[in-house]
Amino acid sequence: MNFDEYIDRREYPTMKWSKSFLAEQFGNAEAIPMSVADMDFRAPPAVIEQLQKRVSHGIFGYEYRADSYFNALSSWYQIRYGWNIDREHIEPSPSILSAIAILLDQHSEEGDGVILQPPVFFEFRMVVKSNRRRVVKNPLKLVDGRYQMDFEDLERKAADPNNKILILCTPHNPVGRVWTAEELAQVAEICQRHQVFVIADEIHGDFAFPPHHFVPFLSVAEGRNVAACISPAKTFNISGMVDALTIIPDERHRQRFHAFAHRYQINKVNVFASVATEAAYKEGGEWLDALLVYLQENVAFIRKYLQQSDIDVGLIEPEGTFLAWLDFRGLGLDAKALEKFLAHEAQIALAQGYWFGREGAGFARMTIGCPRETIRKALDNLIQAASKL
Repeated sequence: MNFDEYIDRREYPTMKWSKSFLAEQFGNAEAIPMSVADMDFRAPPAVIEQLQKRVSHGIFGYEYRADSYFNALSSWYQIRYGWNIDREHIEPSPSILSAIAILLDQHSEEGDGVILQPPVFFEFRMVVKSNRRRVVKNPLKLVDGRYQMDFEDLERKAADPNNKILILCTPHNPVGRVWTAEELAQVAEICQRHQVFVIADEIHGDFAFPPHHFVPFLSVAEGRNVAACISPAKTFNISGMVDALTIIPDERHRQRFHAFAHRYQINKVNVFASVATEAAYKEGGEWLDALLVYLQENVAFIRKYLQQSDIDVGLIEPEGTFLAWLDFRGLGLDAKALEKFLAHEAQIALAQGYWFGREGAGFARMTIGCPRETIRKALDNLIQAASKL
């Protein structure tokens, strides 16, 4: 578990490190790649070992998800979060965005409103629009350096009968909030009262920094209009391999989802995904605990570095995730000028804040799931470039 180790990811066609991707997205193939939300660490040793063992078997025919797969998943959530997942409530899907698209289709009509809480993961907006629904904004509020939900506004938006769904990002990407049980219960109460279906994307759920604790939405939400999407993809850095799981407590809603998946044959089993998922949930706990410590040290490094610099760049303190939300508003640059400055002057590829909604303008997201030396180089570049402004 040497998280300081540099691993050359350009050996394979990795999006994050691809020079063609960097050139196309940022206009600079040599920028330090810190925009895509995956990590530059090897997967847990147990995952690699079990995959190697599976490959050595040499036969990769049709398989099913064994009891041990579901037992590993259930034990993980029970032990770490006190959440009992009913196996009967689980529906597989190729990805969380696939699951969200299906749920959008099944719980709203074209033209209906879908509530988002920007600045928020930009692909939510894309999947809403590609399904011909309307984005309805319930923006987060930045109060004393910490983001909060605007519950009064959420109440108004949920009360509109044309708004049928809320996509809840928990923990929140990109601002790093780990929502409390009280906050989640308030979301659930408002949406249940107005019959708004809640889709909770919990892909970053395993990343919470003490004293903050991840609370699964379905552990506090009551009612039938809820679903949660989970995956080991981010947690164990295996996003290019594994599927997602959708937890749907209501039987009628679950049967509709299952029928759709069966109709379009999107619930098939990938043998390597099953092996990786089971191994991660069975034996990846120690690795994750060490990773969380390393990520907190990365946050502390960024905090100290910025505090000791002369540039007006702030860190919104993350409570979780492996993402840092940086405040560049003090540089006095508009969104496009900031984008150009970061990519060409500072030579850093960051996810631009306005991608997450206009509420993110002046900010940028840095992926900090990487060796500390990568962060140091990026901050060195930033300081040098900013000193010339």
